[in-house]
Amino acid sequence: MIYTISSYLALLLVREQIILEEDRRTYEYGFEITIANFINALIIIFIGLCLHSIKEAILFYMVFVSLRYFCGGYHADSYIKCFLSFALTSAICLGISTWFVWIQKGLWIMFWAVTAGLGGCIWKKAPIENENRPITSEERRIFRKRSIQVYCFWTSVGIILWMADQRKLIATLISTFIAISILMFCKEGGRT
Repeated sequence: MIYTISSYLALLLVREQIILEEDRRTYEYGFEITIANFINALIIIFIGLCLHSIKEAILFYMVFVSLRYFCGGYHADSYIKCFLSFALTSAICLGISTWFVWIQKGLWIMFWAVTAGLGGCIWKKAPIENENRPITSEERRIFRKRSIQVYCFWTSVGIILWMADQRKLIATLISTFIAISILMFCKEGGRT
């Protein structure tokens, strides 16, 4: 369905002479990614509403997408599998983060332990190449640098959240970091 809509939209742009025929594949891919990201956003909003955790859902989505883009890792080989695995990962992370909040004093230690673990994964493995989207050596260098920068940004956000006593958001950050680490180790699969 996503392929069909993307192809139709790109063809429409060619017919209306908005883009050139040789650019059509690029636009098809752009439409595919945009539609997929829109569906994932709807999934996370739905899960956040169901769990009464909309702020946490938004944080999960921002952290997950920004780190996964540069770090790489497991990618499903179809959009249906992608949406299902994203929904499952989102629900598990948001559910676990509710449980993590009850840890109280150990939450800060857990934050640093998980943050260090993700940092080690990124340092040793990022970016993890996907067979459907090979990257050049220049892209590898850029993605590695960006993955470290994004990781440092979210670690800083975690410290700020801790100072603001936002335990539920800290717990969400912890569960998201765990999910990203796991997905970096489970790198088999298809679509980027």
